[in-house]
Amino acid sequence: MPRFLDSAGRFAISTNMKVMYSTLMAHEHLVEVDEWRFFRATRGGRRPHLFLTRDPHARAVSAFKDKFRRQMDLVGTPEFWGWQRIHRVHFRHLGLREGDSDERKREAFLQMSFSHFVDLLPRTLIWDGHLRPQYLLGSIRLKRLLPVASARVTHHRRMEALDPDEMKRDWDLDVGQRRNATPRGRDPEYFDAAVTECVQQVYRTDCMRFGYAS
Repeated sequence: MPRFLDSAGRFAISTNMKVMYSTLMAHEHLVEVDEWRFFRATRGGRRPHLFLTRDPHARAVSAFKDKFRRQMDLVGTPEFWGWQRIHRVHFRHLGLREGDSDERKREAFLQMSFSHFVDLLPRTLIWDGHLRPQYLLGSIRLKRLLPVASARVTHHRRMEALDPDEMKRDWDLDVGQRRNATPRGRDPEYFDAAVTECVQQVYRTDCMRFGYAS
């Protein structure tokens, strides 16, 4: 669960995978830290804490396009990062085993539809950071997923409505060019009304808490 501290001690930032993680990693003044270091640096409201969120449906589409489409094009090439946790948590649901060939795994993921991916979310979302609900970052979790303290969020911003001038002025962030952004499009597969409603139900706490309710 990505947590960042400004190297000069000015502020802290929390976000999720498939929100702005790659963009934040590109900023040299930000250091990714574990929950314990983040807790020590922010307890008692010691510094401003910015929490960045994204529409749950857009986040699910981005995860699917990136991990189960774009990365499948790289299987068998030096650019392939290997089978990540988000892939492995789906293996058994797709009838796959660790020892299966890369090509068999690739074909299984390419045959998986977005609606199937969404149907599996209730059973997979807790096991990988690309799928995990965003509201969980509102608590510090030092052991497994058990909350032990409030993350004391002082500023919440939605990725879809960021003001580039504010981000640069107050947080020293360049958000003008996203890193590792998935291509946009209106493919009906991703915007089917029933599938969209299912995503909203799965992430209903995120939708309600962060203003993404339909």
